[in-house]
Amino acid sequence: MISKYTKQTLDLENWTRAEQYRFFRSFTQPFFNVHTEVDITPLYHRCKQQGTSIFLGYLYATLQAARATETLRLRLEGDQVVLYDGLDLSTTVLKHNQTIAFVSLPYQNTLQEFCASSRQIIEEAKDSDQFFIGHQGPDLLHLTTLPWFKSTGIEHATSVNPEEAGIPKIAFGKIEVQPGHVTLPLSVALHHALADGYHVHLFLEQLNRFVQESCA
Repeated sequence: MISKYTKQTLDLENWTRAEQYRFFRSFTQPFFNVHTEVDITPLYHRCKQQGTSIFLGYLYATLQAARATETLRLRLEGDQVVLYDGLDLSTTVLKHNQTIAFVSLPYQNTLQEFCASSRQIIEEAKDSDQFFIGHQGPDLLHLTTLPWFKSTGIEHATSVNPEEAGIPKIAFGKIEVQPGHVTLPLSVALHHALADGYHVHLFLEQLNRFVQESCA
């Protein structure tokens, strides 16, 4: 796969997770899943006030959080581990014919710019006959959303692929609006050769930070 962002190769001999990397690297199904929820109340109200898509709002906050969490920028490349200096995202889009496409949405410096760019890409994708749309490299975050029903956990489809890059996979469920707060269920799948449960915690801390900053 062709990458868009620059990268640096880690020195595995001196990497603090070298032993864990070697242990999990050969697992047939090396991804672990964590199911949780995040309070997106500030982001939800900001999007409502500004007439912005809540869906694109939480995608953008998720992308910001992933870019700010070093572990989510790590990828496997042959026998090496590389760290990308940036990420875009690829999300599922339901087309007008009720099939899905994997659509790449480039990072932008502001939520407004991201929404403007992404809206156009998504609308065009809904009429496209392509399955993969836009950049599909290892320097992506793989996202999907099931907005139609309440979900407490999603397991991702994975292939037995020795060339697996270890791209993080995040799934969202239906937003739950209650008096005083709004929650978004999500499932995070990370490659265990690259990350542990603690790194999910670090990512969620960043996600909460960007959600809170959305009302600033």
